[in-house]
Amino acid sequence: MADYIDFLGTSGTRTPTQGTTCLQVSDHCVIDAGNLINTFGDNVFTIEHIFLTHSHLDHIIDIPFLADLFVTQKNVSLKVYGLKATLDDLRQFIFNHRVWPNFEEITLIGHTEKTIELIELQPEIAYPVDDVILTPFKTNHTDGSCGYKIEKNANAILFTADTYICDRVWELLDANPNIHTLVTEVSFPSRFKQLAYDSKHLTPALLSDELLKCSRKDFTVCAMHLKTLFSTEIIAELNDMKLLRNGGKVLGDHDRIAYAPPASTL
Repeated sequence: MADYIDFLGTSGTRTPTQGTTCLQVSDHCVIDAGNLINTFGDNVFTIEHIFLTHSHLDHIIDIPFLADLFVTQKNVSLKVYGLKATLDDLRQFIFNHRVWPNFEEITLIGHTEKTIELIELQPEIAYPVDDVILTPFKTNHTDGSCGYKIEKNANAILFTADTYICDRVWELLDANPNIHTLVTEVSFPSRFKQLAYDSKHLTPALLSDELLKCSRKDFTVCAMHLKTLFSTEIIAELNDMKLLRNGGKVLGDHDRIAYAPPASTL
């Protein structure tokens, strides 16, 4: 894989032409599983590691179907990582032999390993996988939600995934000058302030206030997870407030961000 993150799914709404959150960060590793099967097709068996940000359906939706495919085709477990509350949700509500078979107990055909292995992450601990390092940090969205610092060759991107107001994002940016790009969510237009609070998502106005918490101004700001019904309105607000800094943009499916910083920030 080239030296970039491939944003396979970026929408806050699943549509016939848009996938939900899914990032390929290395040859065998993704963050979230909102658009794996449609993207990879027969090549989906190359994915061996899925790091989850939280357990909402748009972030886990392809995992049950991957397990169903992997059980007869793979010789190693599909490793799914997350904070404890996220893994507890998968066990209680998905892989429970009611909504879906419990592939944590079902052995790969012809092998001794289980189909999936759920691996608990600890916040602020670095986890190397392939040639990247993923460091989860707690966010303000669900019990068990997290974002990731994604690092390769001493360069880093900070990915918040879904979150509301979260001081840790800005602490990490100030403490890590090697983070050259922030990718955050902006789900609703600012007029839906109460809905954003209730569902723990950001609006352009909230993001504008959050950016004031950070002393650094040199990083690129990209947005994703826009709710499709309001994307035009959200984009207009982001542009009017000049929030997409230093060459940032609203990310679409299959946009890429290089691990190496852009020349303007070197």
